[in-house]
Amino acid sequence: MSSIPHDQTSADTTGRGTHAVAGWLWALLAAGMLALLLMGWQATHPAVLIEAVPPAMPAASPPLAAKPQPAPAVIDMDAEPIVGNPMPRYPADVLDAGIEGDVIARLQIDSSGRVTDAVIVSHQGQQDVRLDQAAIEALLQWRFHPALRDGKAIASVVQVPVEFRTGR
Repeated sequence: MSSIPHDQTSADTTGRGTHAVAGWLWALLAAGMLALLLMGWQATHPAVLIEAVPPAMPAASPPLAAKPQPAPAVIDMDAEPIVGNPMPRYPADVLDAGIEGDVIARLQIDSSGRVTDAVIVSHQGQQDVRLDQAAIEALLQWRFHPALRDGKAIASVVQVPVEFRTGR
C-alpha cells in the first residue's frame, strides 16, 4: 500500500503536544459560545437608559422658547417616464429592408409631465428618416412624472434613446 511521503523525524510520537493544543481549542470554543450567549441575551434585553429629570421650574419664570425645527428636506428629482408609455412602431418597410439603427431624442417636458416637443439629436447605425418619424410619433404620446426642484414641479428636458433592431 502506498502512502504520501512525509518527514517522520519531526512527528510527535508521544501525543502529549496534541493534548495541550486540544485543551486550548476547547477553551477557545467555550469562550466563543459564552460570547454568543451574551450577545443573544443583550439582543432580547435592550439596555434601558435612565435620565435624571430636572426639578420643576418655579411658576414665576418665563416660558422657554420653542426649539427651532429642522427645515424639511429639499426634494429635487429629474423627470421619469411613466410605466406603460407606447413603444415606437418599427415601420414594416424599414424592417423588411433590414435597416437597423438607434436614435436619441431630446424631449421638452412641461410641469405636468407632458411632452411638448421632440427632436432627434443623434443617430447610431443606419440613419433613416422613417425611424426618426416612428420614434418622435411614439415619444410625443409619452407622459412623465415631472421634474421637481425644491419640491415643486418644473418644466425640463430629457434625452431618450430608441433602438430599432430587426432581430435577424
